[in-house]
Formats: sequence, structure tokens, C-alpha cells
Amino acid sequence: MPQKHSKNNGSSTYGVFSYGERKQCSFMSSIDERTGADAQLPFGWCALSLQPAKDPVCTPSGHVYSRESLLEHMVAKGDELKAARAKWDADRAREAREAGQQRTEDDRQLLLEFEQTNDATRSAPVPKRQRTEHSQSNFAAPVPTGSHALVVAQTSKKIDFDAKDKHKTDLARTSFWLPSQQPSHSKKIPPRPPRRPPSPVTGAELRSKDLVSLDLRRSSVGKASQNKNDGHDVRFLCHVSGDEITTQEVLLIKPTGCIILEPVARKLKVLEEKRCPVTGAAFRDKDVIKLKSGVSGYAGSGGAALQVKVHRAQGGGA
Repeated sequence: MPQKHSKNNGSSTYGVFSYGERKQCSFMSSIDERTGADAQLPFGWCALSLQPAKDPVCTPSGHVYSRESLLEHMVAKGDELKAARAKWDADRAREAREAGQQRTEDDRQLLLEFEQTNDATRSAPVPKRQRTEHSQSNFAAPVPTGSHALVVAQTSKKIDFDAKDKHKTDLARTSFWLPSQQPSHSKKIPPRPPRRPPSPVTGAELRSKDLVSLDLRRSSVGKASQNKNDGHDVRFLCHVSGDEITTQEVLLIKPTGCIILEPVARKLKVLEEKRCPVTGAAFRDKDVIKLKSGVSGYAGSGGAALQVKVHRAQGGGA
């Protein structure tokens, strides 16, 4: 009797190894792994240096950076964008010169053809072949070249545009491989590089005056954590409640520099009253920035995708 397909599925790899053995081989299976808290950036750490922020600032997107690291990034990217804009301008100027030269050459060629056509003393060039294969074309019969009759015939003949359009349509349908029937390619001009450097995380244009200084208050209590820096964990406190900021939502009030946990602000109705709970100063809705806080290792924490999947080859096919 013939063997079952499961015992002889056409692959030496699948025929030798069982399903459990294939799962244990790293080169024959895909790996799913959920990242933990050690793969997340804690609150108050610089998104560039990946260390606790020194002289911290935040961008309009709410990401925290060290001022020195962010300014170095902005200067380096500004120099790159300046060189890119100079190259873009040079390319556009070169293309404009080439287009002008091409237009001049086309005008000269048209003028030369016009002079040759209207000069009765010179013979006009003979067409390479007559258009006789289309039954509905209304081209005039060939006339002797080099005479006044050619000019009269060319200017007085009638053209059936419907027949020409139908001929082009038929030609495109039946002879689509011809070079003349291929779609024309228009060169796409890339946009001019922006003047301002991009944000390291979001890529949005960033200005130095958009940076907001932060007053991060460090916790004096050291706790053991997987996020370590020189042997100790650095955590920061809420200005109102004094709670440590870990994975909670955090708000910044720009005019006063107050950093407050969103649950605390919601409990005190800070956003409804629009007054800083520390100084009592009034603020507007646009003065509130939601800072990017850290996330935990739990699935769905902070809306972050914590699952990583590595695809590997599955061996031969059936």
C-alpha cells in the first residue's frame, strides 16, 4: 500500500524531523517574543543618548531630550539640509539650462524646416513612406516635389481627425509593443529639502524656540529595576502629588513648567479650571503638552507594540 502523505510529503527536511523537533530548531521556525520593560525608555530619559536627561527639554510632540544632545543633532542635520538644498538648486538650474538649450535647438530646427518648405528653388525632402495602409485616411496623393504645387497641396488638404484618432486607437490596441505607443515618462522632481532640521523621533520640522525647558525632580529613593544607569535607577516625581512617574500619563504646563500626572490633574480639575495647581497662574489649552512616558512589559501598555516576531525559513516545500 502507498504511504500516507504525512509520512512522505516530498521533503527530506519534513520527512526526517518531527513537528516538535522543527520547533526547537531556530533555523526552521519563526520566533515570537514579547519585549519587557528593559526594552522601553523610562520617563525623563533622553531619546537620543538613552540616559537620564541633563538640562532636559521637550519638543512639541512630548519627547524628552538632553539639551546638548538635541542641539548637536539639530546643528548636524541643519548642515546636511543646507548641502542638500544647494545640490537641489544646482540640479534645477542645470535642468533649466538644458531645457532652454533644447528649446533653442527645436526653434532653430523648425525655422530651418519652414525655410526649406517655402523655398521654391530647393527640393523638399521626400517622405520615407506614404501612409497607404489605412483605408480611411484622406491624405492627398503624392505630388512632384520641389514645386509650388507641393506647398499648395500641403496647405489645402483636408484631414479627417476622426479617422486619425480611430487609427491611433487601433494601433495602440493591436501594436501596443511599439515604442511610439508606450506611455510617456515624466521625470519627477523631488521636493526641495526643508530649511529646518527634523525631530529625531517624529521627523517633524523642529525649531530651537519650540523647545521647552523641564524641571525634572529626581526621586531620592533608589529602587532596583531593570532600567539601570551606573548601578541605580533614576526616577522622577510629580510636582503636585510627589508620586514617582513610571508608566502614567504626564502633562506639562508650559508657562509654569509644572509636571503633573494626568490622573492627579483630572482629580483636581486642572484642565477644566485652566489654572496651574502649583503657582495658580492661568494657562490656555495649547499650553498643555502630553509628555511621552515609559511603558511596562505588560501587553498593550501605553499603546506600544511589545511583540517582536522573527521569521525564519521553514525548509523545503512539498
